[in-house]
Amino acid sequence: MEKNLLKTIIVKPENIVLKQYVEYFLFLQKNDGIPVQYSTFPNNNLCLAIYRHNHVDYQRDEKVNHCIIKTGKKEFTSRIYGFHNMPFKVDIQQELNQICVIFHPAALKAFTRVDFDEICYTDQMFEQLFQPNDKYFLEQLFDEPDPAQQARKLERLLLNELEENRISKIQEALYHLSIAQLNNPNMSVDMLCQKLGISDTTLFRIFKNSLGQNPQKYIKTVRFRKALKDLMNTPDPLTTVALRHHYYDQAHFIKDFKTFTGYSPKKLLKAVSVQQQSLAWIYQEK
Repeated sequence: MEKNLLKTIIVKPENIVLKQYVEYFLFLQKNDGIPVQYSTFPNNNLCLAIYRHNHVDYQRDEKVNHCIIKTGKKEFTSRIYGFHNMPFKVDIQQELNQICVIFHPAALKAFTRVDFDEICYTDQMFEQLFQPNDKYFLEQLFDEPDPAQQARKLERLLLNELEENRISKIQEALYHLSIAQLNNPNMSVDMLCQKLGISDTTLFRIFKNSLGQNPQKYIKTVRFRKALKDLMNTPDPLTTVALRHHYYDQAHFIKDFKTFTGYSPKKLLKAVSVQQQSLAWIYQEK
């Protein structure tokens, strides 16, 4: 991707507390009108995307998960992306100036009380989530030319909004699931409920409110992301990778990958690339 028209820079948070909640900040910029397209795959992270002078058309239903970005009249727009069950395709048709905050699973709820049922239906998500003391915060953020300094500005804002006690129960659930990945990868929802001492109805509500997806979908997505990383970093046969991540067999493994990415594992390896060891995507210049 040496000649990417789309420039991407990833900056990790510096603050040791914030690292528990934010995986990285992503800066995307394109300074011409040549269309480009990229696709990313389902993950359990949420992305807060903030745009300057861009308009976003976002269509998402059972068959489509597609975002078209054009030049816009508003100075700033912002959206939340996540909870995908299929590849997320992005068409950039004009210039782009975008900043993203990539949150760890459930971490966004530590910064806001906004109901997740509302977050996909507004293009002013930043203003709905945060209320900076400086009303010119976004203008100053985008005017800063250094991505590292932009990240530091965002860190200070997020730390000021952080209330860690909001997500204690979901953190406990995710902790048990992370341990299960090592000791009991076939942990069921009933077993997780027993660990937490809550009903399956309560567990479902906690996951929907904190992650936007039910426990089964969360577990399947975690397995897919781990298998994807393994697939891209090992020469092992598909069957070996599939069994290592507790798929029933190679056919199950291939079916899951086609659902999550639109590609078989072998075809995906030929198309996908990784940006700064963090962002796995398929990038195309038209």
